[in-house]
Amino acid sequence: MKFRSKKLILIIVALILFGGFFFIRLDKNKKSLPGLDLKKAQTAEVKKGNLEKYLIFAGKIDAQNFAVLHFQTSGQLAWLGVKEGDRVNKWQAVASLDKESLKKTLQKEMNDYLTSRWNFEDTQDQYKETKERKLITEEIKRILDRQQFTLNNAVLDYEIANLAVKYATLISPLDGIVTDIENSTAGVNVTTPNFSVTVIDPASVYFKSEVDEEDVTKISENQVSKIVLDSFPDEEFGSKIVTIDFVPIEGQTATIYKVKFSLETDNIGLKYRIGMNGEAKIKTAEVTDVLYLPVEAIYEVNGEKFVYIKKGKDTPEKRIIKTGLENDSYAEITDGLDENEIVIYSD
Repeated sequence: MKFRSKKLILIIVALILFGGFFFIRLDKNKKSLPGLDLKKAQTAEVKKGNLEKYLIFAGKIDAQNFAVLHFQTSGQLAWLGVKEGDRVNKWQAVASLDKESLKKTLQKEMNDYLTSRWNFEDTQDQYKETKERKLITEEIKRILDRQQFTLNNAVLDYEIANLAVKYATLISPLDGIVTDIENSTAGVNVTTPNFSVTVIDPASVYFKSEVDEEDVTKISENQVSKIVLDSFPDEEFGSKIVTIDFVPIEGQTATIYKVKFSLETDNIGLKYRIGMNGEAKIKTAEVTDVLYLPVEAIYEVNGEKFVYIKKGKDTPEKRIIKTGLENDSYAEITDGLDENEIVIYSD
């Protein structure tokens, strides 16, 4: 009986010692693999290829050439010749005010001009002899000048009335598309602020971005870039930097500059539309035929970079590496790894 009890005690002690050794070893392995959680581990293969680094700026499409047309005077909207979405040609009439009252005003100004003209001529005839004898007094000079001023004002009033008739018709100054008509009901009275027709030239579209002062020094005009639009996520459009504003955008909390990128198209099919969002990608560096890994597979402690090499069922091997060019997704491996090696890592 005593023998059995001793045997049982020895077995329990052995199990405790074995368990303690197992957990100590497990804890030691964990401590030797900093940053790696084996329960959440995933693998990545060392590959060979080309690696590129880009500056990426968010932005959207805008247009360089556009016009917001307003009438010079108030009046009744007699005719509206376009609707939103219509294409218009340069110098095409798009809307007109009722010109009846304007023409009557013009006729009145003509009559006033003629009256002033005859008064002027009468005054000139009245003092003709005096002028010829050079006997003009200050009083006579003022009378003659007054008639001249009155005639000049009559001419100006007529010209202003004539311009009012001319400007009662809105003319598009460019080829484009009517994108907005404010207060678009013919027959209603409109004022200068509450009626407008907006025309945008679709061929003048460009991609604009706002770049902070840290990145604006890394780019230059005519630098080649690529545009990726949210509307066409699988396409890249060739582009280049057209202008970089010299003065920052007002009202920003940081120092931000407007940058314009070209869009290489006449946009006849209206593929590019105002307000489309996207990104401009500018290549800043490139290496070819190099080894690379996902950046999340690389660890760094105290300035030393390393990876864990998968060793079947054995504990992963920690290996010191050196890196070169890095982008947001991958890092160039310059030393420490060979192609097709498998590394293990966890997020």
